[in-house]
Amino acid sequence: MRLGRHVIHVRKGVPPSTRLTCRSPFANLPATISDHHSLIEPGKVPVSSWILQHFLNPALFWPGVALAALPIIIHLINRLRYKRVRFAAMEFLLASEQKNRRRVLLEQLLLLLARILLVLLILGLIGRLIVDPKHLSLFQGARTHHVILLDDTGSMRDRLGESSVFDQARDVVRGIIAQGAERPGTQRVTLVMLSNPTETSSGLTERDVDAQLLDDSAAQLQDLTCSFRTGNPVAALSSVRSRLISDRATEKVLHILSDFRKPDWYDNGALISELEALDNAQVSLNLVRLVNEQHENLAITDLTGAVETAAVGVPIVMRAKVLNAGKREVNTSKLAVAIDGQALNRREPLPPLPAGETREVTFDVDFASSGLHRVEVSLEADALEADNIRRIAVDVPQSNPVLVIDGTAGAVQGRYVADALAADQSVTGYSVTIDGPEGLRKRDLTPFALIYLLNVSDLPLDATDAIRKYVRDGGGLAFFAGETLNSTFYNKEFYASGKGLLPVSLAPTPTLLPPAPGTTPTPDLVVTDHPVFAILAGQENPLIDFVKINAYFAVDTSAPRAEGTRVIASLRDGAPLMLESEYGQGRVLTCLTAAGPTPLSETMQKLAIDPDSPGEVPPAVWNNWASGNASPTFVVAQLEIARRLARKDRALPHKIVGEEIAGTLDQAVFLDDVEIRTPDDQVIKIKADHAGEGPENASAATTSHTVSYHFRETDSPGVYGLRRFRKDQTTQETLLAYNVPPQESQLELITDDQLKKQLGGIEFTIQSPGETDWLRRESPGEEVRWWLLWGLILIGLLEQTLASRVSYHSAANQK
Repeated sequence: MRLGRHVIHVRKGVPPSTRLTCRSPFANLPATISDHHSLIEPGKVPVSSWILQHFLNPALFWPGVALAALPIIIHLINRLRYKRVRFAAMEFLLASEQKNRRRVLLEQLLLLLARILLVLLILGLIGRLIVDPKHLSLFQGARTHHVILLDDTGSMRDRLGESSVFDQARDVVRGIIAQGAERPGTQRVTLVMLSNPTETSSGLTERDVDAQLLDDSAAQLQDLTCSFRTGNPVAALSSVRSRLISDRATEKVLHILSDFRKPDWYDNGALISELEALDNAQVSLNLVRLVNEQHENLAITDLTGAVETAAVGVPIVMRAKVLNAGKREVNTSKLAVAIDGQALNRREPLPPLPAGETREVTFDVDFASSGLHRVEVSLEADALEADNIRRIAVDVPQSNPVLVIDGTAGAVQGRYVADALAADQSVTGYSVTIDGPEGLRKRDLTPFALIYLLNVSDLPLDATDAIRKYVRDGGGLAFFAGETLNSTFYNKEFYASGKGLLPVSLAPTPTLLPPAPGTTPTPDLVVTDHPVFAILAGQENPLIDFVKINAYFAVDTSAPRAEGTRVIASLRDGAPLMLESEYGQGRVLTCLTAAGPTPLSETMQKLAIDPDSPGEVPPAVWNNWASGNASPTFVVAQLEIARRLARKDRALPHKIVGEEIAGTLDQAVFLDDVEIRTPDDQVIKIKADHAGEGPENASAATTSHTVSYHFRETDSPGVYGLRRFRKDQTTQETLLAYNVPPQESQLELITDDQLKKQLGGIEFTIQSPGETDWLRRESPGEEVRWWLLWGLILIGLLEQTLASRVSYHSAANQK
C-alpha cells in the first residue's frame, strides 16, 4: 500500500499477532471542535444584531457558516476510510510512520484551514461584509441610532434658486432615512429641531428605519416648515447629548444639518464644550453644510417712533434701522411704508449702506382716525425675505391728555404751559387740563400722558403717594419751581436722600443769578444736545440767547445726586438748572426755575439791586422765557418735554416671534374668555384660568380674583389681535406686532478651516453643500471586498499547492 509518498510492501502469511491497524494521518485530529466561551458580556447586544450591522446580505451568514464546516465534515468522513492489513516488516513501518507523521499532519491541517478560509472569504463577498473601525467589536453595539439635529431657525429661509436652505435640509433627512431603509432592523432615527430641541416629532422619535418609516416620513417631512425664530445651538446640543448618553446599547451618530452661520459657530466656547462632551461620549459627529456662500441681504432690524404721542392728524416721526448684512455696498434701495395695509404714495430713499453697517431712516406718518393701526415698512425682495418687513402697532387717541397742577394764584404759569402744548390741538395733539394741588387727590392719574407740577408749595400725603405711583408705573413728571415752593417738604418727600422723585436736594431759599460780568452779554441759559434741546442747541437758533433767568433754586451740593441724573441745561455760571432722572418706569424732568414769568417778591427784588447802581431797575420776574423775545423757544421746549416724558406704557407691545402672549384678568371686571386673531385672520378662543400650577398659587390667585391667559402659537411674524370681554358687555382690544429676530439676518458663514481650528481636538466629519455621495454610497464595504478578493486568490493558490503536495499520485502519473 502507499502511505503518503512512502510505499510499504505487505507480505502474506504474517501472524495475526503482528497485524497493524493503519489509519489516516489525521487520526490524532480532534473529532469535534471545542466549544467557545461566549464573547458577549451581559447587557451587550446579541450576535444576530451584530450580523445585521456588518452584512448587507445578512440572510447568507448562517448558511455560509454551515458551508464553512463542509471541509471538516469531508475530513471526518475520510477518517472512516481505512482497512486492516497484515504487515511483515513491523519495525520498518513504525519507523517510517514516526518519521513522516508530524509533517504530514501539519500539511493536512493547513490544507483543511485553507479550505475553511476559502469558504469564509466567499461568504464575506456574497454577504457583502462591512468593516468599520468602530464596528469591529461586538462590545461596541450592533445597532446605530441616528439623531438628526435640523437647523430650522430664520436664516435657513435663505433662498437657493427656487427652493430654500431648509428645503435642502429636508432632502438630506429623506436621504438618511432612505439609506437606512435598505438595511432594516439595524438603524434608528430621531429628528430634533434646533429652535425647540426639548420636543421631538412623535413620528420621528427613535423610530426603526424601514420601508414603513420611509413611506410615513414622506408626508411628515413635507409638512415640516422652517420657523422664523432664532435658536440656541448650545442648548440643542445639550439636549441631544442627554438623549444619546442614556442610549448605551447602540452606536450613536449625530448629524447636524445647518447653514453654519458665523455668529452662532465662531468663537463659541460653550458650543465647543458641548461638542467635546459628545465626542467623549463616543458620538460620531457629522456636520452637513447646506450653503456654500454668503448671499447679499438687507434687513430692517428695528422700527420705532414717538408713538406714545400719536394723535389724530398729528404727524409723528418714525425711525427704521436697515442693516446691510451682505458683502457689497448698497446705494439704490428704497423703503416702502404702509398703514393698515395701504401703501403710501412715496418711498423713502436709503442712504448709502456699506457692507456690515446699519443706517437709520426717518419719515413722518399721520393717522386719519383714532383707534388701533398698523404701520409696516418693507424692502425689495432678496435672499432672505422674512427680514425685509418690520411692523409696529399704534393705538392712536383723539388727543393726548396732560394734567397741569399749578400752585400759583390764578394758575398763571399753567396757562403758559397750556398755550405751548395745546394752542391748536389739531396740530400738537395735546389736550391740557389745569387744576390745583387738590386735583392729584380727586382725579385718576392713569389716563394722563404726563403731569406738570408748577410752583406747588407742598402736597398732602395721599397726593404724594398718588404722584409717586403714577411715575413709578411709567408716567412722566415735569417739575418747575416757584416762589411758593417749600424746599423742606420736597427734600423730605420728593428727594428722600436720592431715592425719591427729585434727583437733587434743594437749597432752603431761592437764589438770584448775579449779573453777567463784562460788557459782552453772556446767555443765561446754556443748553446741551439733549433731545429736549436738540432743535435749540447751536448757533442756528440764537433766540435761546434772549432767555433771562433771574431767580432759581440752587442745588444743595452737600447731598448726593440720584444715580443716573443728567444735567440737560445750566446757567452761565455752571449751576444746574434742568435735570433729567428716572423713577421706576417713568421719567422726571426737574427745572429749578419757574415755568412762567412769576413775579419776584419785594425782598428778592431788593436783593437784586446793585448797591453801586442805585438807579438800576431790579428784575421783576423769575424769568422771561415764556413771555419775552425767546418765547418761541419755550413752546418748542415744552413740546419736546412732553414728547420726552409721555408715558411709554401707552405704546403697544412689539415682540419677537415665539414669545408668548400672556396677561392677567381681574375676574371682577372681565370674563374668562380671551380671543386671539392671528396674522392670517384665524380667530382662536382660549380660556383664562388661575395663575400658577401648584395648589398654593392657585389658592392665592383665587383670593385675589385674578386669572391668567397664555398663548404660545406665535411662530409667524405679523400683527396679532387680542380681545378681552368685560362683564358689562364691552370689549378691550389691543394689537401686538411680532417681528423676526434681527440676529437671523446675519448670513456670514464660518469656513471649514475656522471650524477645524476651533474643533481641533474633536473627531468629526464635514460634508460639503450639495454633496450626497456620503448618502448614496454604492457599497459601504467596497474596500473590504477588494481585500477579500485578494485573500481569495492567495488562499486559493495556497490550497492548490498543499492539495497537490499531500494528495496521492500514482507512479504512472508521476512519470
